[in-house]
This record gives sequence, C-alpha cells and structure tokens, in this order.
Amino acid sequence: MIPNPTTKGKRTEAIILCALVQMGRSVLVPWGEERFDLVAYDQSSYMRIQCETGRLRDGCVEFRTCVVDRRRPNGDGGYHGQIDAFAVYCPQNGMLYLVPIADVQCRTWGRLRIAPPRNGQTRGVRWARDYELRA
Repeated sequence: MIPNPTTKGKRTEAIILCALVQMGRSVLVPWGEERFDLVAYDQSSYMRIQCETGRLRDGCVEFRTCVVDRRRPNGDGGYHGQIDAFAVYCPQNGMLYLVPIADVQCRTWGRLRIAPPRNGQTRGVRWARDYELRA
C-alpha cells in the first residue's frame, strides 16, 4: 500500500474504533461527509469524535485541530462547536488519547506533553497521561 494522508487517516480511525469497541462503547460511523469521524455512545450520551494521527515532537504529541490544504494554508478555523473530542493515535509511541474539544485552546495544533519541559514549568501543562485512552 502506498502511504498517503488518506490511508494514514483511515488506519488511525480503525485503530481508534477498535479501542473504543474493546472498551465496551458502541460506535457509530457517519454516512457521507461530516466534520466528525466517529460517534461513541455509552447508554446515556453521544460523543462526536474527530480522529487524528499524532506525532512526537519536542517532548509532545502534536496533532492538527483544523483542516489545512492548499486553499486554506492557515487552517479552516477548527472544530469548535462541531465535535466533542479529538481521539489521537500516535504511531511513534503506540498510545491513544481522548482530548475534549474544551481542552484544545489553539485552532491549528493540539499538544500533549510527554516529557517534562526543559524550563521546568509545570503549571498549565497538558500532560498526555491525563488523556490516555486505554482499551
């Protein structure tokens, strides 16, 4: 299979879908083009989830929080009001994270810290361990 953004995204969606099902969640897959990739249902509420592939960089797992393409090089403004959470799979460490949209401040990138900051700052740090999704 030739690697491209679509196959990478579909692989990430499948991994996240599998983890949610193993956790006992019912998962709905939307038909057609929606701003979310999956909907998780837990007997009392629905959660619209946008799946993203993260990457390790500078001690953080980084993931996109908007759509970027040739027409919108600075992004499309993000997903606020359209999804409830990002599910992030980082292939470099094999971890999954579930990040509520309310915890995402930047409209282009989300960052979850894996390693302590070099400057020793601990206040206001979004630690990846607080968002781990365990199957």
